[in-house]
Amino acid sequence: MSPKQTGIIGIAAVALFFINLLIFGLLHPDFNFLTDYISKLGYKGTALALWWNVLGFGLTGILLSTFGLFYGHLVKDKLAGALLSLFGLGFMFTAIPFDLANETAGVSKAHILAITLGLAAWLFGLARLGYNKSLSARVRKSANIAAGILGVFMIGSMLELWSQPIAQRLVFAVVFGWTLVSALALLSNDNK
Repeated sequence: MSPKQTGIIGIAAVALFFINLLIFGLLHPDFNFLTDYISKLGYKGTALALWWNVLGFGLTGILLSTFGLFYGHLVKDKLAGALLSLFGLGFMFTAIPFDLANETAGVSKAHILAITLGLAAWLFGLARLGYNKSLSARVRKSANIAAGILGVFMIGSMLELWSQPIAQRLVFAVVFGWTLVSALALLSNDNK
């Protein structure tokens, strides 16, 4: 796949997620953009949960996985691509609806496990990009900056400097921000 096509997939993933978040958040009368987990839009038994889970998590995850895989091929680091692709798959599997009535239910655990393992794979993918001396300084720098910012946000969350839903927003901002920056670089062919 060409750099331009891969860049378009990355931009589409970011746009799809945020457009769906806005639409489904506005359609969900009890959803608060600042204090609720994004997963609330897809909680088991919630109106429009199926559509949110399919479009907001599922389709976005497929696009993120595809972007990660082809990004790795383009920068000639297939392991990094596989790790970034695993994040997309983890994101896709968060479409398994969380059961708010039973937080210890198998589906609830699967939902949390999917995004946790996916995020771990994404960080390992960034680490691989950040220390791969054969890559451009821009690719290495953007990977290291994203991983560093994510680390700060996660430490802040552990220290309870902000609520868990805000921490989720910060994590998603870093992941989608890096994806968007990397996708735009592919469109401008500045990824060599």
